[in-house]
Amino acid sequence: MSEIDITALKRRGLSFLRLSAAEWRELQETRGRGTKFTSVFPHATARAGRARAPAILLIEGGKAGAGGMLDPTEEVDPQLKLAWIKSIQAVATLESRVSFDYVLPVVPATLEALIGDDVPSRHKAAAYRHLRSRSAFEEVSPKFGEWLLGRLAGREENYRAFRRMMTLVAPPRQFRNGVALEQDALGLALKAFGVQTAEATALALSERPTALAGARLQEDVVIEHDARWISGWTLDSSDVTGRAVFTQGHEELQVFTANKQPLEQLFGVDLIYLNEMRRSIVMVQYKMMEPVERTKRQIDTGLGIITQTDEPEWVVPIDDQFREEMARMALFDQPDSPSRSYRMTPSPFFFKLVRRYGSTGGAGILLSLRHLQHLIEEGQLTGPRGGLRILYSELNGHYLRSETFVDLIRSGYIGSHSATTDHLETLITVALAEGRGVVAAIQRVLPDPRHSDFATMPDEH
Repeated sequence: MSEIDITALKRRGLSFLRLSAAEWRELQETRGRGTKFTSVFPHATARAGRARAPAILLIEGGKAGAGGMLDPTEEVDPQLKLAWIKSIQAVATLESRVSFDYVLPVVPATLEALIGDDVPSRHKAAAYRHLRSRSAFEEVSPKFGEWLLGRLAGREENYRAFRRMMTLVAPPRQFRNGVALEQDALGLALKAFGVQTAEATALALSERPTALAGARLQEDVVIEHDARWISGWTLDSSDVTGRAVFTQGHEELQVFTANKQPLEQLFGVDLIYLNEMRRSIVMVQYKMMEPVERTKRQIDTGLGIITQTDEPEWVVPIDDQFREEMARMALFDQPDSPSRSYRMTPSPFFFKLVRRYGSTGGAGILLSLRHLQHLIEEGQLTGPRGGLRILYSELNGHYLRSETFVDLIRSGYIGSHSATTDHLETLITVALAEGRGVVAAIQRVLPDPRHSDFATMPDEH
């Protein structure tokens, strides 16, 4: 098993939540199926936990249910779960609500087995106290909590749970490198599919970091051992960092992430979205806007001297590599054969410009390839060393916002005609060869199980 550094997780603190067999069964019958839920405690008890910190759920074994015809008895096995405390909020004069999320199974099944017989002498008092405690929600002392988390993380079976938990500890909050760009591209793809907060019905992760590691899973989903591409594709599987499947009604979205170098070292990411139902493909290439030092000037108003700071300026470097990328896009950006599908533009290429060190919650600027070419040719936004100088006042709103762009993808109003997975694979191969990361999404209709023809259809690509 690859080692994972959970130092940052340990520093968050740890708490225990005890649940009876009946309570756990009730949680499994809720909409979240036990993967996320809230509990209400007196303020003093709620303070046993910390927001954005881990918790261990201690689920008692035993019988759940009254044993009658309407509520049959069910045997629940003792088990441990690793959870994330999302928030703690006062909801009444005397009570606070604690929100638990990303509840993940871990081994062993009991606190006794986790502590074991080889507990260090410095932790024996704390171990004794917690083993005999019946408190519903309680804080674990920092040192003992660190030791327990280390014990859990040392088990190979718990590796994936801790890797997913670590994505919650320090999610990117600024656009610095490929980590934040991949997160944004994944979010854009899920918005286009309409399942931004949905749970994945399948998830496969490699050992390299990926934005998919933070995806929610349905309770009954088993994480596969290896991320892999659709059967028949020729892409190098060693580049693949994750694969997830989301469903909505009769539609499915398969999302793949891939890169040839560590995500933290990437400064460019592509989102490639294939809508098989609309026969369209859209590619969004992310570019960082670099800040330009703002000029300050003194102005004599006659009543005194005031200091005026210029409007913030951003520059997108347009170097030889960028020009080569645009030239290659132009070659691919040719109208396909006539199609019955209407398009506002058959071009699949767009750029999303985001501010380096800007908040990941920022909207960014979306420009089509042809619009960007027009701006460069006009020279109105020419910046230092031939770069593209971005001033929001000069653009005057003449660009796409994310919400509008998502609607255009979903409706099939933009994108190339007659797109296939062959086109998708070609674009992915080129992006990886140029050292960029890729988030590839394929939206398709699920086969209808009522029609036997679908059961024998070969896997197309």
